[in-house]
Amino acid sequence: PLRTQTETMAAESKRIRKGMTREGARIDRVLGHLSSRHVAGELKAQEPITTRQKVLQRPEFSKLGEKAEIEMKDVKLLKLEHIKDYVNAIEFRANCCERSKLDGFNRGYNRYTDNDEAVIMDIIRKQNGSTAGVALMRAGARSSICWKRGEVVAAIVTCGGLCPGLNTVIKVLVDTLYYNYGVDYIWGVKWGFRGIWNYKEVPWKPLTPKDVLSIHEAGGTILGSSRGGFDLVKMVDALVENKVNQLYIIGGDGTHRGAHAIYHEAKKRGVKMTVAGIPKTIDNDVGIIDKSFGFSTAVEEAVKAVRSSVTEATCVPNGIGITKLMGREAGYIAAHAVIASRRVDLCLVPEVPIKLEGEEGVLDYVYKLTKKQGHCVIVVAEGAGLQIMRADSQRRDESGNIRLPSIGTFLKEKINKYFKSKGEKANIKYHDPSYMIRSIKANASDTIMCNILAENAVHGAMAGFTGFTSAFVNNRSVYIPIPAITATSPIKLNPLGRTWERVCNETQQPRARWE
Repeated sequence: PLRTQTETMAAESKRIRKGMTREGARIDRVLGHLSSRHVAGELKAQEPITTRQKVLQRPEFSKLGEKAEIEMKDVKLLKLEHIKDYVNAIEFRANCCERSKLDGFNRGYNRYTDNDEAVIMDIIRKQNGSTAGVALMRAGARSSICWKRGEVVAAIVTCGGLCPGLNTVIKVLVDTLYYNYGVDYIWGVKWGFRGIWNYKEVPWKPLTPKDVLSIHEAGGTILGSSRGGFDLVKMVDALVENKVNQLYIIGGDGTHRGAHAIYHEAKKRGVKMTVAGIPKTIDNDVGIIDKSFGFSTAVEEAVKAVRSSVTEATCVPNGIGITKLMGREAGYIAAHAVIASRRVDLCLVPEVPIKLEGEEGVLDYVYKLTKKQGHCVIVVAEGAGLQIMRADSQRRDESGNIRLPSIGTFLKEKINKYFKSKGEKANIKYHDPSYMIRSIKANASDTIMCNILAENAVHGAMAGFTGFTSAFVNNRSVYIPIPAITATSPIKLNPLGRTWERVCNETQQPRARWE
């Protein structure tokens, strides 16, 4: 198949060279790269993929090692869907950068990623342990793509709540589609899923590199976002009617469930359409992936609120600073903000039940600690303490999430009342920076992450993969089948894990008694 593919691309190169000398020369360079890697239909051994791997081959490094009884032989690769599996007569052509900012200054790829390159998910191993494992396909530009020039019509949609980095993802998607693959028709869908089928009332926005030039310097999303509005048949009808054949969906686990349904409907209709996801969650609760883009920025901003709370609490007698952070069902932001700030005395998260009343409960602990050191700083996730508050399960938002009561104001009232019962007055300063930490622009680390995720989403879609999401696993960029994401999400902070252990080591709170 590799030799046939190369011959097909050679014929394509010859055809184009008749009218486009410069373009033909560029494809020849790509074909030269391909042919040098194929001998008798087999792939040559490649150079080490990264500079770090080259270092591992140095003799002075190899002398440091000793034999370990660790084997991996029963590894299963999670299969990605490809449009050639259900669309007939798919033709491949060589992948080369189509455009640059200045004509005549041609660009190229340093290397292509092969479909047999994989990243092992469960990398922690013990000697004489299990030899089984699960692997994910490595993300990156492929040597061939399955779209003709001028064929692609792309659409981008952002769903769910805001998160730092959304505009960066949009910008990189547009730039990569336009410059790397020569796509001229890129639509920005307004207001989430409902905007796909409601395009006649709220027209889609055409996007070019000029339109997205500086959007990464602002928070939020230029496309707007919303929850709900999912209507599968109407959405796919709208996409087909507007000839959209590449759909990029940015959102959390609920959004990915919708993306998977769209992919299945397109497949059922036999439509040549790729659906690519990019995981987005401010709570960092999407399964499998290392973390979501925007999470580091959110934690960084949350720490600023915690520091303000520390200042307020330490400047008054019996000062108590309470900071409520985002985290409906997962306390990752609260936990990481506590570790990063290193000035918090008590952290409350949804995963750990709270004992409020009685000796050695939260109220007793806060009172005694405040009397001992003069102040107390508390960080609480918004979903903590539901078991001690009355949450009306009938009140839900458009995504079906329960509308949470305010744990912050609840704690404030209870602590005030407890101090009064002791003949004391608590000076409580309450901070709620929830929307502040999600509506800002991405920091440098998250911006780089957004760049890689978005580029690879386009590379995967242009290669013909569909029903996947672009993510990082074990610090490597990979493609994950969307069903694997939805089956493992949402995840929660492990109360018996190392992150929570670090939190409790920092706060010195009585972990065992409350759990």
